[in-house]
Amino acid sequence: MAALEDLQYTTGEGPCRDAFELRQPVFVEQLDEGASTRWPAFIDLAVTAGIGSVFAYPLSTNGATVGVLTLYQDERGPLNTEQHADSLVVAEVLTQTVLSLDASSTNGLGGSLDDAVAYRAQIHQASGMVAVQLGVPTWDALARIRAHAFASGVPITVVAADVVGRRLRFNDHVEEIGDES
Repeated sequence: MAALEDLQYTTGEGPCRDAFELRQPVFVEQLDEGASTRWPAFIDLAVTAGIGSVFAYPLSTNGATVGVLTLYQDERGPLNTEQHADSLVVAEVLTQTVLSLDASSTNGLGGSLDDAVAYRAQIHQASGMVAVQLGVPTWDALARIRAHAFASGVPITVVAADVVGRRLRFNDHVEEIGDES
């Protein structure tokens, strides 16, 4: 599941990303050709992992989305009425929990949120560095980092760490720089 979530962030596409951006649930009851044309890389990896269907519920309140609850099912097909109702309740509880957390707390879930923010912060730091290297806007730099991660088959976090650690430089081509220690 972590690989599927990472892939959605790396490629900028997938049911989780759509649920977050649209602020409405996204249901993929059958990972078939129709879904594959919408999110090809995600569907290929999901099918390989034995996933039959995906259900993404945004964690939203008052116009703000703080995350997504993504459910994976081995079998193809929809959730039943009870499962869907339960998923809506869990999404609401998670939304309220995330909003009520003391981000400065180091125990419990608050510390995990700090880790998640740091995880994304390094990606954004790398985007700024690549933007300067290439003289492009940060959104373009992030797209190039994502493309490099996807083409290389490595998580975007690894590419970001290499950029921030000055082991990878983007110029006219991507340049691997050896450790200078």
